[in-house]
Amino acid sequence: MSFPVPLLAAEPELQSAAAALAAEFGLPAADTHADFILELTREGLQLRWRSKPEYQPLVLDYTRGRQAWRQQLGGGRQEAVVRALGIGKGFRPKVLDATAGLGRDGLMLAHAGCEVWLLERNPAIHALLHQAVLHLQQFQGESHWSAQRLHVLPAGSLLDQESLHGEFRKLQPDAVYLDPMFPEREKSAAVKKDMQVLQHLVGADLDADGLLPAALALASCRVVVKRPAKAPFLAGQTPSTQIASKKHRFDVYIKQPYPKITA
Repeated sequence: MSFPVPLLAAEPELQSAAAALAAEFGLPAADTHADFILELTREGLQLRWRSKPEYQPLVLDYTRGRQAWRQQLGGGRQEAVVRALGIGKGFRPKVLDATAGLGRDGLMLAHAGCEVWLLERNPAIHALLHQAVLHLQQFQGESHWSAQRLHVLPAGSLLDQESLHGEFRKLQPDAVYLDPMFPEREKSAAVKKDMQVLQHLVGADLDADGLLPAALALASCRVVVKRPAKAPFLAGQTPSTQIASKKHRFDVYIKQPYPKITA
């Protein structure tokens, strides 16, 4: 039996703030004895894996460390995800990142000039993502690209039919980006620890095949699916083209060309 991830204070002085955040994200404000726990610290939210105390808590912070470096230097046209989205020659598609996770690809797309909506269905990961984007925007100021082009949607999924035909359709995205969680590899030593945490908390997206038809129905121009290099096509559907990187490939499903930019 799995228990919902609670959001608790790491220190007594933060209890009221933690309770307010728990209410905002619809998370338990009391310990559920889940194996994972969200903790509010003075630096922000962290996700701790209780049965793996040797793992450092997962902290999502786009303003410092490796992730800040990625967003400063990433987002160029040489990035495989940027090329797969077909960004270039003046046109910047509106993108729905429908499996946002830790937000890294979505940030690269926003840095490259796209307006990006981030959608994540796991409540605990959604809370981490929401707070990390909010912190970035507050840290950088309202004139920064993150404030202008990054939007975190309420927790949800493309498989929610009511939202698919309502709220999501109002976005009118040019492209939908999918990076569903693939079943965990037996040899996981090479998987980075933050992704191991994500894999164990979220598990494989066993309903991932349903995402492709939903994305194709929503996107006006294209859908891009990130897959491990040797993984089968999502829903068994052959893409229009592919962009390969070292460990992954990006399957591109083109419905129609992007609009041409006229001078």
